[in-house]
Order: sequence, then C-alpha cells, then structure tokens
Amino acid sequence: MDLLKAYLQDRLAGTLPGKLAHAEAAPYRKVDYDTLDLNTVKKSGVLILVYQKFEEPHITLIRRPEYDGTHSGQIAFPGGKVEESDRDIIHTALREANEEVGVLMDDVEVLGRLTDVYIPVSNFLVSPVVGTIAYAPEFVPDPTEVAGILEMNVAHLIQCELTPEKIRLSNGVRLEVPTFQFQNNTIWGATALMLNELKWVLKGV
Repeated sequence: MDLLKAYLQDRLAGTLPGKLAHAEAAPYRKVDYDTLDLNTVKKSGVLILVYQKFEEPHITLIRRPEYDGTHSGQIAFPGGKVEESDRDIIHTALREANEEVGVLMDDVEVLGRLTDVYIPVSNFLVSPVVGTIAYAPEFVPDPTEVAGILEMNVAHLIQCELTPEKIRLSNGVRLEVPTFQFQNNTIWGATALMLNELKWVLKGV
C-alpha cells in the first residue's frame, strides 16, 4: 500500500491523461473545455478513497437512491456541491464523504487530484480528489444520499474493460454508452470518466 501511495502521489503531481482517458469513456457528447464558462458552472468535489482491505487496495463507490432527478440510482463517488463554508474543493470532497458515508476527514491523507469533469445535463464541474486512509473504514451511509456502498479492488479496475451498454436517461431515452460493469452495477457517465482516468494513471499511461 505504501508503494501505491507513493506512486499515486508522484503520478498525480505530473501530467494527467485527462482528456484522452475521458474521451474513451464519454457517453453521447464531448465537452469543449476551452469554451466552458467557469463563472456559470456549479462546482462540486468527490473523494476517491484508496485503502487496504483483505491485504489489497480498494476504492469506494456509492449507489445513489432512486428519485425523480438526473442522477437517480447512479453509481458515483462520495461527494457533492461546494458550500460557502468550504475552504477549498478538497475540503468539499472530504466534508461530503464524511456526511455521506462517515469517512473521518482528519484521517484522510490527500494524494492529489484527477482532471475535472464537466456534466452538461446538471451543469456541474466535478473535481475528483484522491486520498488514502490507513485502515479499512466502517462506512456509515446516510440513507437520504446513499442506497448502497461498493468496494472495488484496484486490481479489478486495472483489468476492467469498457463495454457498450444501453442505458435509460432521465428523460426516458435509451442510449448506448461506454460502461464499466461491477457487481451487477452499470457505471457510466462522469463516474466512468473518472474511473477510466484513474485506471490509466494506475497503469502508467
């Protein structure tokens, strides 16, 4: 785990595969970040938490509850929108992870950040923060925000391939998009983009 932590710190401090990794996993529209007006987007932070479990590194994902909204039932990383009291986007990600799954903010060592992801349908610019914790957390999900917790082995992510699947959008339209499949869950959209970049980073691309 120490070697992985040092490797991630080094890679996250350097040039990231961002746009190329995102393009491979992007669904039905590509974002032109050069023309994106950062003054009009809503900002949010998510935490990609890396920790040792059963002697192997894992990361945490959550399943959102079903509701009448854009991201109903989707697989995501713990996180949410920036609040006025947040010191920075890292604080946002840590605070939201604490609120949603009970991760203790002070126990997380931040290793760096992946490339921001813009979600056109909700106008959110998401900043993925990568952190590690020295133990396997006992998650305490907030039932209003989290319907389930998924723990993905890092080795599984490295070996996992994107596959095209038809998903139903919030407007009822069915569309074929790149997905990751994990424990009978379909991961697509912004979370798939972030996972794919993390996969590229882990593989040294």
